[in-house]
Amino acid sequence: MKRSTSMRLISTWIIACALVFLTSCKVQKEGLVVMTDESYKAVLFANNNKIKFGSPDGIVWHKGKLYFADEGGVALESWTKQDGLKTLIDSRFGTESPEDLVIDSQDNIFFTDDDAGGLWEFTANGTPRLVAGKDKGLISTEGIALAPDGSLLVGDGEQHEVFRVTRDGQVSEFLGKEYGITKPESMVFDDRGNLYIADNEDDVLYLLDGEKKLHRLVDRKDSFSPETIFYAKGSLYITDSHNNKLYVYTPNEELKTIAAFGGQLKNVQGVTLDDQGNIYLSIQTDLKRKVGAIIEISKENSEIAKK
Repeated sequence: MKRSTSMRLISTWIIACALVFLTSCKVQKEGLVVMTDESYKAVLFANNNKIKFGSPDGIVWHKGKLYFADEGGVALESWTKQDGLKTLIDSRFGTESPEDLVIDSQDNIFFTDDDAGGLWEFTANGTPRLVAGKDKGLISTEGIALAPDGSLLVGDGEQHEVFRVTRDGQVSEFLGKEYGITKPESMVFDDRGNLYIADNEDDVLYLLDGEKKLHRLVDRKDSFSPETIFYAKGSLYITDSHNNKLYVYTPNEELKTIAAFGGQLKNVQGVTLDDQGNIYLSIQTDLKRKVGAIIEISKENSEIAKK
């Protein structure tokens, strides 16, 4: 073996071993994060022992709080260091499998539910409501995006369509079956009004431009399957639960891997960024047993990373 190859392998081994301490010290229960971009560092932000959530899917940072679409806990929740975990909506209101969420500038929270279907809201004044349900054609709701006109776009994985839902619950077709999107798992607008759509069944990242033309941005079949997408400061952050990776995509540049995950941390789901650019990821270790975690990934040279 050549010396340069040997050194690269040793370097990779050191990075991996340094990060197994993110979880339990028992080998069979370890989780692993390998940073493929050395400008970032990863830490275990929370697990079920620290924050009593179930197994979160969608996750959003908003005005100093983390919000969870807690699929395992069958609830919409918020968390701050000062107040701890708070349940906003749970199964008593009819939720079954909270999937993805968005929050508007007035602090109204909207989320989807792939088992109960529908579009749900927890208003800024603390009122839960079903905006539109299965009776209006929203059968198995997945991705959700806040449109520039204030309406909500909701992806339906069972019907292979994207619907537009107004605040008063009117539902209309936005992207029909003819567009060929099989499972609109996650959606987000950029600052130019383009809509990104993650299809994690056909393993394609789409872009819908302002003229409603659909483009296949990333289509790598076996090596890429976008789970959740989040847009911030000109870049798209993408989790991949099939290949256990976190990517960043910047227009006109190659898809770049930030981190790879293994063990109990391999099932990476939601992604969001805080105001300082730190990345938070939800991990579903065991959905049925309600086991999950939150990983924080920050830049090594950031002020927070230095603390």
